[in-house]
Amino acid sequence: MASVHADHGITTAEFNALVENLQDAMDAEGVPFGMQNRLLARLAPMHGDVVTR
Repeated sequence: MASVHADHGITTAEFNALVENLQDAMDAEGVPFGMQNRLLARLAPMHGDVVTR
């Protein structure tokens, strides 16, 4: 994961914006809150590999 994203310069703010967009999309599609949390819990550990600054 880290090598794929290393040259993209993704910031914490951009990563957080992705999370917010995902939450909005899941809300719009009626995805239950618990299921949303399970998905986001899988993404959270990737933060360190994706964010480079």
